[in-house]
Amino acid sequence: MLMRRQFVLTVTLMPITFGIWYAAGTLFAAPAVWVCDFLLGSAYPDIVEAAGLQGEEMMVRTEFGEHGGVIMAAADAGNQIALEINTRLVSYSIAFYTALLMAANLKDAMYKFCIGLFWLWLIMAFGLASILGKDLMLMVGAPFLNAPGVPPADLIALTYQFNVLLMPTLAPVCLWFWQLRGSPLWEALANDIKRASARA
Repeated sequence: MLMRRQFVLTVTLMPITFGIWYAAGTLFAAPAVWVCDFLLGSAYPDIVEAAGLQGEEMMVRTEFGEHGGVIMAAADAGNQIALEINTRLVSYSIAFYTALLMAANLKDAMYKFCIGLFWLWLIMAFGLASILGKDLMLMVGAPFLNAPGVPPADLIALTYQFNVLLMPTLAPVCLWFWQLRGSPLWEALANDIKRASARA
């Protein structure tokens, strides 16, 4: 009964939470972009100059430039390669998480929501960084891949697929499940699992 209520309420709330997310995309993406800018600027100062938010797009200025079809250092090329990344590719996890948490009707829901947002922003930052890594790998190629500290191409591709295809839906479910502990819904789930195990 509780699981049915959770499912119905989540589906009912999703159009509302996704509508708010779409209307306020910049607000929900900004903290993740700031974290991403800090991490990339600290870890790869010779690759990324700065990252910022312009609308829903994360604008990244790199230390690479292009001259005569050849990728080189921006100082040598006299120009700078800038990339745009759509933050909505990862930020929709917030709308999904909000619907899940609101439907669960938990105690201290606002506190748990703030904790969940903090973790989602960190996860989103890594997602945005993995998209940037994929874009640099395809656009810049060897000068990027040969830079110190850059992971192998296969790992960049795998990280990109995981962070874009799976994490935006997997992370909200994991956070919601973790925050259910001790709630009536948690107890109902535990009892259902025990009954299913006893029948097996």
